[in-house]
Amino acid sequence: MTMVDAITNNPFISQLAQWAWSADPSPKVSPQICVDSLPLLTMPCLSRLLAKAIGIGIICLSCINKAPVLSNMIASRSAAGLAVTAACGEVVMYSNAAFYNLLAGNPFTAYGETMVLVVQTIGIVILIFWFRRDGTDRIELHQMGMVVAGYLIYLFVVFRVLTPDTQYILMVYNPVVLLISRGSQMLANHKQKQTGAQSLATTGLNLVGTLVRIGTTIKEVGWDFHILRAYGVSVALNFILFVQLIVYKENTERFLKSLRDKKKV
Repeated sequence: MTMVDAITNNPFISQLAQWAWSADPSPKVSPQICVDSLPLLTMPCLSRLLAKAIGIGIICLSCINKAPVLSNMIASRSAAGLAVTAACGEVVMYSNAAFYNLLAGNPFTAYGETMVLVVQTIGIVILIFWFRRDGTDRIELHQMGMVVAGYLIYLFVVFRVLTPDTQYILMVYNPVVLLISRGSQMLANHKQKQTGAQSLATTGLNLVGTLVRIGTTIKEVGWDFHILRAYGVSVALNFILFVQLIVYKENTERFLKSLRDKKKV
């Protein structure tokens, strides 16, 4: 048996081939075609495999995406600079993207980071509620209950009411949710002239990750207009937030320092 035969007949290689190339719509890409081209993959097979690898990388990086924001909040014991509307809007936005792709049967490597970000953003919302129990901008218990009830109703509608013919609604309205979420945060930043617990690293990762995700989506899912439109709007709004974080950096540092000093007293 030659080395090429040993590679192509390896069970692990066969399973990897099914995972990497079985869902590709191109007639030039299939598990059999790509395995037969080993060890030198054809360009269509290689590009598909790279898209998968990049997707995995994005999912791994998303696991620490919100870590700087969470760390800032815990360190300062404050939700200063974070708009609750923006945080709740992000939960819905990421949920829409995650559930749309899940229900559409798209490869997990094409959207997995949105699932991770749903969990992390819910964590941010919980901390906002926790740190705003007291003070002039406190959030009342009934407001927290309304948010929880609203999300449970949302989940019921997504998984029990929407049909395959209407699931596209999730992505149709996602740019609107994105505009409300990011827009309210940008407006809060502009009014306060500081960005509080927001993180330059997180926003930068969001911006770069979304740009890369446009390419991987085209390769793995195809030209899905609803998904690509949402990513395009996200790129524009993340860029504006990124600029605000740079412009208000000094004001934010002074604000956080004064906040820490007050808590020491």
